[in-house]
Amino acid sequence: MKLEIKQLLFLNSFFAFGINLFAPLYAIYVQHIDSSIIHVGAIWTVYIFSVGIFALLFTKVKNRSSYSGLFLILGFLFRAIGWLGYIFATSIWHLYLIQLLLAAGEAFGTPAYNHLYSSFLDKMQHGSEWNISTSINSFIVGTASFVGVVIVDKFGFPALFGCMIVLSFVSTLLALRYKKIFWQSS
Repeated sequence: MKLEIKQLLFLNSFFAFGINLFAPLYAIYVQHIDSSIIHVGAIWTVYIFSVGIFALLFTKVKNRSSYSGLFLILGFLFRAIGWLGYIFATSIWHLYLIQLLLAAGEAFGTPAYNHLYSSFLDKMQHGSEWNISTSINSFIVGTASFVGVVIVDKFGFPALFGCMIVLSFVSTLLALRYKKIFWQSS
């Protein structure tokens, strides 16, 4: 496995851990702000559709440039700012706006990560190297889900969002550290 793949897995592991601290608690958080179950689904729908729209829009830029390293960093930053917004959200409409920011981060970051990861795959190891990524992410998701519940139980949602923001910035800083490698391959 190439060093660049290991670096991508390493920097993404912090981000994946951060985002999955919140994943199993999303509905509880939304219902804490507005008890209507309809908003849990509607907010998620806005997020998913927005990711699709933004991804299509960003495709035009990505097809004309080689900015995957930059888009990876922007993806981390947009989502960190969105998570910061959760700390200050006091109404359901704040949550809808936050979803738009998170969707932009997803549309920037995930395709960029996938492009970079794919560009470093060994010719004869594509399947096994993607399987390693899936395996690592599964362990991260499982661990983060449990840790997130413990953090919210002991310290509350603001502490959870603080942890998520810090982990996103760690990924951003690591991506900046490795930027020469990632921007040369894009």
